[in-house]
Amino acid sequence: MPRVFYIHYKNKSSAVFAVFFCFLLLATVVCIAYGGGQSENQSMYSPPIKGVASDDGAYSVTVIINQQSWNDVRMVLEACEGYGIVATCFMSADWIIRNKDNMNKICESHIPALLITENFSRTSRTDVMAFVATLNDKFMTLTGNYPKYVRYDGEDEGCLSSVLSAYGQYYISAENVLSQTAVQIRSGGITEIHPCGNETLFAFAKTVATAVSNSLKPVPLSDMLYPIGNEVNANGYQSK
Repeated sequence: MPRVFYIHYKNKSSAVFAVFFCFLLLATVVCIAYGGGQSENQSMYSPPIKGVASDDGAYSVTVIINQQSWNDVRMVLEACEGYGIVATCFMSADWIIRNKDNMNKICESHIPALLITENFSRTSRTDVMAFVATLNDKFMTLTGNYPKYVRYDGEDEGCLSSVLSAYGQYYISAENVLSQTAVQIRSGGITEIHPCGNETLFAFAKTVATAVSNSLKPVPLSDMLYPIGNEVNANGYQSK
């Protein structure tokens, strides 16, 4: 049971001073808590990683797997394998539950990663931590792999990036979006593919051919990214 303390005042003036002092102390605590919370949130926020500041000539490929048909996904992944690319495949837990056999095929040649689609724009950090922890456990149970890389399709107001960093996970986006048009791959960039049919395959082939002519080589994300916690600039590039 908590202890209760009673203060007995000898005269009116001391009582007024005590009330004023308590009010001042309370206001100070509130200001520190509010200001400290804001500075912590801002200082811990980091934009999604779209690449690395490097001249090594390496790039990585990520594939978003969500609503597409398995045939489209399979064609893109087979194209990746033909080019010697180990792709990082972002999948939601719900998609994995519905496509366990296909998920196993993905894990044979590529890297499974977590796709989060929920909206965290009005969620407290504590609730986000609990939610992500549950998703991580579910992903681990379903795939046998801890989701080292996370892609978020929603609005992040600074909370999610710090939570993922605390859990030892990379918050990944992409420099380029490859859909029905070819986009040039840059050194140190992360190229994102949305499987959507033959147009995507044509654009992908054209993009990879350009990368080869520019002496760029595909590597897994694990071989390209700097350690978690390294600075990410406003453009989403990690730097040493």
